Amino acid sequence: MTGRDDPDDVEPLVYSPHDEAGYEELARRALAALDNMDGELGRLAAAQVEGQSRDGRVSVRVTGAGTVTEVRLRGGALQQYHHAKLGEVVTRVLQATQQRARAAYEQAAGELTPPVVAECDRLLRRTPGPRRPGS
Repeated sequence: MTGRDDPDDVEPLVYSPHDEAGYEELARRALAALDNMDGELGRLAAAQVEGQSRDGRVSVRVTGAGTVTEVRLRGGALQQYHHAKLGEVVTRVLQATQQRARAAYEQAAGELTPPVVAECDRLLRRTPGPRRPGS
């Protein structure tokens, strides 16, 4: 298995509480596909995204996992900004860059998701949860 199943190989299942064997096989295939994605997801999580303030005096780098790897202050940022304003600018740049990095990670991870995993997810969303006593 390559981790990227052929989309034609996964037929949508209609939920039936009596098809345990079919669900077990689907779950096994999905887990194997997810295991094959680990390396690629790790690479995506380590990919760095850079952001900067409008004036270019504050720049940051964060990973797809949101880890801050670098904060730079350039061109007299310490003299140009009041200390409270500098803190606000750094915080805004960091948050915006982390959001962009997360969005890029989620999009790329979604594109890697094998059809068998998407099918399991679809079934789980359609399957009623456990019933509570009295409901």
